[in-house]
Amino acid sequence: MAFTNYVVLCGFEHIAKQTSDYWKKNKKTLKGFHLDSTSLPMSLQRIFHEPIRLQVQKYIDVLRKLSCGLIKNPESKPTTDALVTFIDLDKWIQQTLDVASSTKALWSSLGSKLTDLLFLPERRLWEDSNNIPASSGDARLLLFDDSLVIIQGSEASSYKLNIVWMERLIDTSSERNQLKIIVPEEEFIFNMQDPKSMMVWFWKLNQAIRQFLDGKLDFPLWGEGSTENSYNVPACRFAAYTFVNNPRFKAAIYEGDWYKGKPQGSGIMKWPDGRNYAGQYEGGQEHGFGVYITPGGPESFDCYKCHWKMGKMHGYGICEYGNGMIYKGYFQDNQRHGFGILHNSGLKKLAFKYVGHWENDKKTGYGVLDDPDRGERYIGSWLEDCKHGNGIVITQSGLCYEGNFQNNKITGPGTILSEDDSAYEGEFTEDLVLTGKGKLTFSSGYSIEGLFSNKWGSGLKTSGIFSKPPNELDPLITSKLQLGSHITPAKDRWQGIYDQIQEFLKSGSDESSMESFLGFYSENGKEHRKNLKNRVTTTKSPEEFLSCDGPNDATSEKITQNQGNLAEGKQLKQYLKKAFESTHHPLGKLLQTLILVFQDTFSGICMYKRLLSMAQQELVSHANKLFELARYFLPKSLEKEYYSTEGTISEDLNAYTVILPLILPRFYPDLFMLYMLYHEAEDSRYWKGILHLECLSDTKLLEFLEVQKNLWPLQDLHLTSNQRVSIVKDVCFTSAILCFQKISTTADPQEKLDTIMKTYREIERTVTRVLNREYNLPMDDLLPLLVYVVSRAKIQHLGAELHLIRDMMDPSTVGGMNDFLLTALDSCYQHIQKEEIRFSNLPK
Repeated sequence: MAFTNYVVLCGFEHIAKQTSDYWKKNKKTLKGFHLDSTSLPMSLQRIFHEPIRLQVQKYIDVLRKLSCGLIKNPESKPTTDALVTFIDLDKWIQQTLDVASSTKALWSSLGSKLTDLLFLPERRLWEDSNNIPASSGDARLLLFDDSLVIIQGSEASSYKLNIVWMERLIDTSSERNQLKIIVPEEEFIFNMQDPKSMMVWFWKLNQAIRQFLDGKLDFPLWGEGSTENSYNVPACRFAAYTFVNNPRFKAAIYEGDWYKGKPQGSGIMKWPDGRNYAGQYEGGQEHGFGVYITPGGPESFDCYKCHWKMGKMHGYGICEYGNGMIYKGYFQDNQRHGFGILHNSGLKKLAFKYVGHWENDKKTGYGVLDDPDRGERYIGSWLEDCKHGNGIVITQSGLCYEGNFQNNKITGPGTILSEDDSAYEGEFTEDLVLTGKGKLTFSSGYSIEGLFSNKWGSGLKTSGIFSKPPNELDPLITSKLQLGSHITPAKDRWQGIYDQIQEFLKSGSDESSMESFLGFYSENGKEHRKNLKNRVTTTKSPEEFLSCDGPNDATSEKITQNQGNLAEGKQLKQYLKKAFESTHHPLGKLLQTLILVFQDTFSGICMYKRLLSMAQQELVSHANKLFELARYFLPKSLEKEYYSTEGTISEDLNAYTVILPLILPRFYPDLFMLYMLYHEAEDSRYWKGILHLECLSDTKLLEFLEVQKNLWPLQDLHLTSNQRVSIVKDVCFTSAILCFQKISTTADPQEKLDTIMKTYREIERTVTRVLNREYNLPMDDLLPLLVYVVSRAKIQHLGAELHLIRDMMDPSTVGGMNDFLLTALDSCYQHIQKEEIRFSNLPK
């Protein structure tokens, strides 16, 4: 290679010219080297070249003789291999010399401008369209060992061979031979004179590209002895390129994977202005998961970790802005679109958070906003970043109002509920200014109805009618008022979240849509995907999603034909339980998002008892929708559980029996807190009653409750001769008490109902044992015994428990024995709150 580089540089011509006087003075000595004075440069080249080649030929002769002499020797293979290698070397020496000579001739023929642009000492010309014609207008095609050059006039475009692709175009109608050359940003079509020219160009281009990608030259360069592997040029490659004409990528440097002239696979794009993108490409555009960083201001950057579709952000993404804001949600056409959460980092400012729907980068649809500057939370409809439509505002001080908003201002009919449980219903203008007719109801039950004016909280002006409460026995009527009757129905509130999974299902659940829906970043920060290879890449069918991983190791086994409906129901719940617990399953990801929005709506510093009805309706709506979606993810072995023989959903299965028991524990802490706040006053009175009844012994309490003495299980007391019945405590109806205490150990309303039923049976069983005969308790006997059991079980928030059971129980089980027992427990709850229990002198 050093020798041929010297040939290309015209080194021998330079020596012959610069030292001509030296050659004249030493003619006699030089004659011994057989120098031809008429062509001194060629003679010098031959003198330096022949010793090398003659030495190689001597080795060939020696190895050939050895091969013939050792033809029958089993150890002759190394000699034969060496002979083949030296024969190839001899051919290669001659070919490299020919290539160097043709390259030298090219540099001599090109103009100085092109030569200065293209010339490199080690660069070799493999083919020239002036030698084997390949026409494309006035373009000239030069194939070098490292690049392909297309000359048009005085301009030349040079492309590294690792970014050159080619295709043969065969047009049978015109019988033209065409070669299509593909490079980044451009395509060229060259016409060949005949099929032979086409084959030569195609073969040499393949050879040059393959050898450039391999980083080494083959023996021989071309010609006889080539193998079929010489045609195997990979279409997918890794290369670097600076874009020139592409408007989006102009002047940007791309380094990564390519396919037929376009970025495809993994790569990094860097712009001169500081922007860069690292991620997936397809068809020359960002497609798949990628991280895009752009300057957001002085010494700050916006970082987008998103999914992309045909060059635009599309799907799930996490964006960290230079101003401290963070967005987690969905994109469409580079804009926030669909469900998303926008909040600040909370390090320098008070926590700001919007959870809801977006359209074209603006808050539009249903959403929840926590505004720390105003100290309030807004729940309701939005339009182009403004509160617009029906909504609720809750302040940290306890004031709340519900009504219609236009451009962030409440207007028209609405309701205000104050911290002291006063309620106003009437007309509003901007900033809570009361105007026109309205009704103000105080917590005592008294009300004023008439004309009102002035701003709320600034002293009201009114002329109207003052009225007493219609029911003086229940003056705190305003304390039970609930909000949300006029805002978006529960089934439509978070439609944007469900739209994403519907889009995922419509897409065929392929890998790309799976990643876009599931996201790539764990909300708890522990499972952040550190690189592209660690992203979710499953291509399994929906029924195989559970093989990803999850905290439950239980597997979905096949159901045998002899199993009953109860066992099959457990199998279905086991499958769905695992699905809901896995963040790699679409149902698990969906549930995780629903829990997040539920917490952001109903918990925190603005948790409010007047949102209980909204929360309960929303949770039931989620259960119904999840029940409908579950059918799309069931394996075939469980479909017969889900559907009846007529193809409809089995009557025994519904959202209350299948879904609610699985998801309610995840929502339970925040939901039950609302029930506790709602029943705070009643539960407080109830607990005072429990503490007073605690002072009584078992027999005194049974006597106080007027339980018939023939029902007392006195044989359970095991008294000694020195004990009196009145001092023995906590032994009567023990099994029923222990059973009833389990009502607080589960979130499932059906399990709570079962606990109540078991408690009733334990009471009946004890009475039956005392009377030594079957005995069905009438209501007159049951109620005092229930009060006894409830007072001894000491369930701290019984009112909240009973309310939750009624709200969340299966509607098909309403009525009958369940309704009877719940009504009986309500009566017990109300009885324990009575003043004669809380404040009167109980029996000593």
